Amino acid sequence: MLAIMGPSGSGKSTLMNILGCLDVPSTGTYKLQKKEIHSLNPRKLSTIRNRHFGFVLQDFALIEEYSVIKNVEIPILYSNNKRNKKQRVLEMLDMLGMKDKSSEYAYNLSGGQRQRVAIARALINNPDIILADEPTGALDQRTGQNVLDIFKRIHEEQNKTILIVTHDNNVARQCDGIINIVDGKVC
Repeated sequence: MLAIMGPSGSGKSTLMNILGCLDVPSTGTYKLQKKEIHSLNPRKLSTIRNRHFGFVLQDFALIEEYSVIKNVEIPILYSNNKRNKKQRVLEMLDMLGMKDKSSEYAYNLSGGQRQRVAIARALINNPDIILADEPTGALDQRTGQNVLDIFKRIHEEQNKTILIVTHDNNVARQCDGIINIVDGKVC
């Protein structure tokens, strides 16, 4: 579980987008599991994203008019493993304390509830790596700590790699390490 820190405009989100196969580097090479990623076509990059990465964003990126269940199952729709879809979603929501809200629409949820739904969506395809861009930035301190505790539990119990872009020193101190970026360079 690593924090990525740096001033605004330093390249934190760009690094996250490259790591998550949303963007390709303008120079250099990116290898994921010994495969060069930067030269793959968009379809293959999409498959890699869906299989290996879970994304948690500051603004939650939920579809407001969808229920919690529909929001969480979105990555499943783009995967090859659609078996037991509803059961998997409900188990994930239960793990995050959101099973009782499964029928609620996203627009009815609090910030902390929205973030837990976003985490459930990020985990639903059992990715190797969770990329979280300011996951506590829109939350009050207590709710933000709850989200961090969820990440720590997932990291420890499921052995997931979690990269968290943050400006918050308190968040960074709770990670196993900190990567500092200044002017597009890792320091």
